[in-house]
Amino acid sequence: MKPLFLLLILSLFSTQGIASSCPDGSEPEKAVSADGSYYEYKCPVLVPDYVDKETASPWNFFDNFEDESFDRYIYKSNKCCGRGIEPYKFKKDPDGNTYLEITVKHGWNSNQKHTTERARINPAEKHAIEKVVWYGFKIRLPKDFAHIDDRVLFTQFHNGFEDMNKSPLLGLRFYEGGKRLRIGGDTGRLAHKSFNKPEAVKYKIELDFVKWQNTNKWNQKEPNYKYVSGVETFDTTPLGEWTTYKIGIYNTKTDNGFVKVYKDDVLIFDYEGVTFDWKGSYRETLIRIGPYRDTDPSGKGYPPQSIHYDDFTIVSDKKTLDKYLK
Repeated sequence: MKPLFLLLILSLFSTQGIASSCPDGSEPEKAVSADGSYYEYKCPVLVPDYVDKETASPWNFFDNFEDESFDRYIYKSNKCCGRGIEPYKFKKDPDGNTYLEITVKHGWNSNQKHTTERARINPAEKHAIEKVVWYGFKIRLPKDFAHIDDRVLFTQFHNGFEDMNKSPLLGLRFYEGGKRLRIGGDTGRLAHKSFNKPEAVKYKIELDFVKWQNTNKWNQKEPNYKYVSGVETFDTTPLGEWTTYKIGIYNTKTDNGFVKVYKDDVLIFDYEGVTFDWKGSYRETLIRIGPYRDTDPSGKGYPPQSIHYDDFTIVSDKKTLDKYLK
């Protein structure tokens, strides 16, 4: 009876100031929390009539983290060294904005061989073959963020298989102490076999951008693999400032597929062609945010790294994504 009593009390208070307008102009929907003790106000994500229902995203998702809830997320808690909820903290900026801070430390959520460590979170997995998905988020590297001379992946769109041993379709990664940004992944191959060069030439899509010394620009290197284009330069983001990534993917076996990445509304990665040419037992697709890195080969351990995320959105078309992720 206690949860019901609390709800009755809460219902006596005005919702003014809580139920403010959503990014698309609609009003938040009131719902009971998972434990039944309070009301939540969440923005519904509406699928426009013009979206093809056959290829529409299986996710319709928006989270600005203001309700400080993990109800819709899955995070790693493996038997080896899982840290559960520990890497994930809701924090507030001086202006009152709530964001999610995700931290990885030496040994956290390592694989069984202790060669990688991670702190990633994702909405429930979905079947997303032959689906168009647009997703994005705001991201900030804190002013005290310490880059490492190794890879640090901060988001991925991953097609999962039994015994998966290949890269995600799309990953965004820092390398070389933050001086290189690599975008891309694998569009197919035998899922259970490890990387090999002949398959990579056929199936890998990838671009590298290098930050020249004493500049604030990312400069495109020659593509390692064909069918990918980008822009010559685009602005880097100083530590402590927010930037926005928007990603569009048509996860398909046809030639109409695409992978597009925008940084602050500048197109920095553009691939057209088959995006799902896998052989294996497909299980699900996941969209993850949070850091993933290799373990320090010296054994000393890399420094802790925290990344801030906000306005995590997954929809079916860029026009809708633009409304929610401004």
